[in-house]
Amino acid sequence: MTRFLGGRAAGAWGIAFAVLLLVSAAMASLPTAADSEAAITAFYRAHSGIVVLQQVVGALALVPFVAFGLSLAPNRWLRPALFLFVAVELITNIVPLVIVAAPGAAHPLTLLEDVADSALFISVALFLVAATLAESMWLRALAYVVAAACVLRALVSPFGVTALDQVAPLAFLAFVLVFSIRLLARPAPLPAT
Repeated sequence: MTRFLGGRAAGAWGIAFAVLLLVSAAMASLPTAADSEAAITAFYRAHSGIVVLQQVVGALALVPFVAFGLSLAPNRWLRPALFLFVAVELITNIVPLVIVAAPGAAHPLTLLEDVADSALFISVALFLVAATLAESMWLRALAYVVAAACVLRALVSPFGVTALDQVAPLAFLAFVLVFSIRLLARPAPLPAT
């Protein structure tokens, strides 16, 4: 079990998560509540297959993410932040699937998706802070900058400000990759004698 969780394995899990997240994000850009009901419905009708695939890949990305989180140095905030992220991510995966199944309620469900998306970025920020509590100062500082971008994106996005819509997710993805590479590059601990 320790081969799959802990230490350097965390780096591999983080990279697997980042790759799946990138694949999922590249599939489609979902409409927001700022779009008209007709535009939202037309999008989901035209792209239902890709939306379903995107949500499945997004949900599958949680497997390496959970392994990544459980492999990090534990602290009292890490697991709650990890499981909050998982819960909110699952909501953001389920809502588009409901829209595909029931396009008549597309606009109110898209509004719910927008709120869940903002909550997801708050949970990302909490996870970043909790995950780096035992790390070096430069990595914690980088995590705080990315967390601040995620919180700012979560707060301004409902008001139609889209400046951070691409920056915050890419910063999170880049941070996970940097953190994962750092974990992989750490020397293996010496065996106890």
